[in-house]
Amino acid sequence: MKKVLFFLGLAGLAVATDPLFFEFTQFVAKYGKLYHTQDEFEYRLQAFKTNKDKIAELNEMNVKAGGKPVHGVNVFADMPHHEFSQRLMKNLSYAPIAGTEVAPKPEAPLADVDWRSKGAVSAVKDQGQCGSCWAFSATEATESFYFLVNTASHKLLDLSAQQVTACTYSYNGCNGGWPSDGYADGIIKRQGEDGDSSYPYDIPQAGNCKFGATGKADSPQAWLTTYKSYAQGQLQNILSSVGPPSVCVAADAWQTYTGGILKSCPGSVDHCVQAVGYTTSGSESYWIVRNSWGTGWGEKGYIYLDMTADNGDICHVQEYMTVPTAQN
Repeated sequence: MKKVLFFLGLAGLAVATDPLFFEFTQFVAKYGKLYHTQDEFEYRLQAFKTNKDKIAELNEMNVKAGGKPVHGVNVFADMPHHEFSQRLMKNLSYAPIAGTEVAPKPEAPLADVDWRSKGAVSAVKDQGQCGSCWAFSATEATESFYFLVNTASHKLLDLSAQQVTACTYSYNGCNGGWPSDGYADGIIKRQGEDGDSSYPYDIPQAGNCKFGATGKADSPQAWLTTYKSYAQGQLQNILSSVGPPSVCVAADAWQTYTGGILKSCPGSVDHCVQAVGYTTSGSESYWIVRNSWGTGWGEKGYIYLDMTADNGDICHVQEYMTVPTAQN
């Protein structure tokens, strides 16, 4: 309450009489926001108002697509679009790799698949204000597939997204990238991936590789010698018979997602995440996708994408699918 009173003291009369002022102060209190000047307060209030309009527009689109409202006020509601876009890959042209791998097709596809229930998915991470989603996506897939190939212990490691962010490209890893490069140059070239505790995530160091002095990771992923890129449209078979892959998507409309099944997803590919399952046994079918924006976003860090929208390719989710693997 003290924070809210602080803001009330900062706000001018014109701001305080704004119709959305009270709702904004509730948002400020709920998420523990702290603005240091009246100018910053008013700047965030204006962003909040713009996002409220965007929420209404996107919900209308989702309802027209046969769904329910899935957008609302969340932790990003005070961010103008240009600031939120720092989490996306706006500065990088989409360059899809030639997906040729064919996933085994199960004779009797499972109605539901969720790799979280098998212990193959680590905790939701937060990339912060940095376009390093591609590095998190590659790291998350590496964690999952190491778990799957290490049949002796099925150990789930917590690996260093910082290593992949900082050690893949010659430019700052916050400027975007692709999981395929992360596997090749950020992990395989380094003979493995350090643990997160050894090489923790640090956005200011995103362009400065400080990989271990030995040149070799402290975590045992010598099995990772290449990666597979799958042809479009095979996500269900990959999830059924291979594992939870890295996928790249159009996420421009995800800023305001709060929960439910997304059925309308405009935009082009600008974000990479991990597909961890799907559901077809209920009244609606949807992909289960893990994001890297923390557990305070979406469905505790996850988003559900309609499996039938856009012929199953909603958000372009079936166009850039890769997994780390050993050489055949």
